[in-house]
Amino acid sequence: MPLTVTTGETSVVKVAADTTTIVKKITIGTPVRRVSSAIANINTLAGVDISERIDGSVLVYNATTELWQATINLQKQNINGGSY
Repeated sequence: MPLTVTTGETSVVKVAADTTTIVKKITIGTPVRRVSSAIANINTLAGVDISERIDGSVLVYNATTELWQATINLQKQNINGGSY
């Protein structure tokens, strides 16, 4: 059964056949005419300190220095694994 959703400048028509959903049309705003590529390197990003990086490091925000820092030590994180 087709489903049409219209919000402002957006129209989406979805057609479901068996368990596959096919999106027929999406229109949002003005199309982008020209896209330029960027070359980014984490070594040159502002606000990131990777001077102490080693294999397995992750970036953790340090509110004292106001920088993202590479570390393997997680000291203030709260990891919730859910209920079983």
